Amino acid sequence: MTEVERIKNNNNLEIPIEPYDVLRVKRISNPASELEIFKNTIIVFLENQDLDEEDKQWESLLPKSIVAFTDQLTDEDYHKDDLISHIPSMIDNLKEIRDWEWYSSKLTDDGFEVIMSGIFRGIFLPMLHHQGIPHKSLFIERDGIEYPTKALTDVLTYKTWNPETLELK
Repeated sequence: MTEVERIKNNNNLEIPIEPYDVLRVKRISNPASELEIFKNTIIVFLENQDLDEEDKQWESLLPKSIVAFTDQLTDEDYHKDDLISHIPSMIDNLKEIRDWEWYSSKLTDDGFEVIMSGIFRGIFLPMLHHQGIPHKSLFIERDGIEYPTKALTDVLTYKTWNPETLELK
């Protein structure tokens, strides 16, 4: 089964044989939609990973919500919140730290979990944050220990993200 097939079909938190990390998102209002956006983001990356990270095509390929969130950030936001990043930087991190593969996912009552075989070192946290998911909802589990996101100020503590209108105010 290819990685894209696993993204689409492994939806019961299947466990790989090799070492893995768990990306856990908790306490969000629309888990199914947020997981779908995340899946689509990773599929776009996998299908276009030979495209240069600086190529403007990424803005038309990635989910509109991620691009809209990013486009509305100010210089001040970038200095306050260390989980926000420019799209080329996020793509570059996915390429540079390719010791991971999507293995499975599962919706939970108030979020979702994704199992990545290998070690991904938190490189997905900025993408999830750019979906409008706050720091306090993002966790990584490694070797049975859950680690909360440790970052500076969250842009979502002083701005509000509206996923329906794609506005960050």
